[in-house]
Amino acid sequence: MKVRFRPRVLAILPGFMPSTIICAVKPLMRLHKTGLLDAVITLESLVTKQTIESADLIVFCRNTEPRYSHIIRLVHAQRIPYVYDLDDNFFELPIESELGGYHRSPERISMLTQYLQLAGLVRVYSEPLFERVYALNPRIEQVTGTVDWSLILNPTENMKKIRIVYSTARVYDDMTEIILPALSRVLQTYGAKVEVHFWGTRPAGLSSFSNVHLHSLISDYDRFLRRFSQAGFDIGLAPLNNDLFSRSKTNNKFREYGACRVAGIYSDMDVYSNCVTDTETGLLVSNNSGAWYRAIVRLIQEPDLREKIKSRAHDYASEHYPQGAFEVVWWNHIQKVLSERERVLSPTLALSEDSFSPGQRVEMEKAASYDDSGKKSILILIGIKFSGVFRHFLRYGLHVTFWLVRRSLYNYWMVLKLRMLTSSAAKVFRRR
Repeated sequence: MKVRFRPRVLAILPGFMPSTIICAVKPLMRLHKTGLLDAVITLESLVTKQTIESADLIVFCRNTEPRYSHIIRLVHAQRIPYVYDLDDNFFELPIESELGGYHRSPERISMLTQYLQLAGLVRVYSEPLFERVYALNPRIEQVTGTVDWSLILNPTENMKKIRIVYSTARVYDDMTEIILPALSRVLQTYGAKVEVHFWGTRPAGLSSFSNVHLHSLISDYDRFLRRFSQAGFDIGLAPLNNDLFSRSKTNNKFREYGACRVAGIYSDMDVYSNCVTDTETGLLVSNNSGAWYRAIVRLIQEPDLREKIKSRAHDYASEHYPQGAFEVVWWNHIQKVLSERERVLSPTLALSEDSFSPGQRVEMEKAASYDDSGKKSILILIGIKFSGVFRHFLRYGLHVTFWLVRRSLYNYWMVLKLRMLTSSAAKVFRRR
């Protein structure tokens, strides 16, 4: 399909994680491949003034770091419209958690608020988050997530044991506290007939069981989903805390479990009850150990029910979460923001530094002046990034520190990989 105008869309991301990959990287890369737009995808720590100024539209996804406030200042000064994609309610993160302490610090909440207020369009994935953001910016759309069906593979072999899985992108995940007592009872009751797999997290309390398997977190989401779909899991667990933050999340677990033909058990909250039909496409349970135990036992003892849920959840996911539809929505949003460019770029809105301490302002000025020439060395950036590794190791230990180092290296590798892919796709399109 020929188009007269291929907008240059620049995605500036805080990192490559499941959320940014699913919500931003994949749809933009596919739109780039079809020739509808020119996509450039990079990190906050790598983007240059020249790259920003050459963009027709910017995409932000989960950006909140005030160190990089110079980016949004430049975007605003150049009157470049942007879309902000958000799949987590950072305003409601439990403050006592490590993530809550980070994301709900006053300077990051202020930075997030300014990103949302100035956006030409905000994309969210839940009704509670829609209501929260609408008060800041009425230019908002609630969208439905997707599955990359090209990554879903058939199980490599038939397993004789019932395989139960919980997957997460967090090394330490407090959601496991909801399901650990029930899993302990299941392991004691069924012994070698079952296997329990934790993918990405290492919960304490079940280490004495030989049939509990721990899988390291895989930073590469594509590789994770291929391996996960091949593993042939029977029962998938999806607990959620009953708080506003959790009720603002997406139904990613249901999409993945359904696509991979895993019979899921889900906390009975809107995130899942809006898409899961109890005993048809999954089981909905209250958050107490007895309810979780009974649901797991039911799926172990009733193979017909288990297989029915696997099949119907897969059919539902394939009908409701196609990759192509998600990309069409993205393309429509890009066109909408570009067509309304003058209207959405309100000169009355200005960036504020009132909530930042003098020390934080100094750090922002350093980041802003570090290098706008585009000659920033990735090796220098890696050196800066890892300057505090030893201190982090002393505080958090080897496992978490190693995971963070590996994730940082993965982020830089992804930038290089995406540059190569977009370059090759552009050459193919030009030859048409």
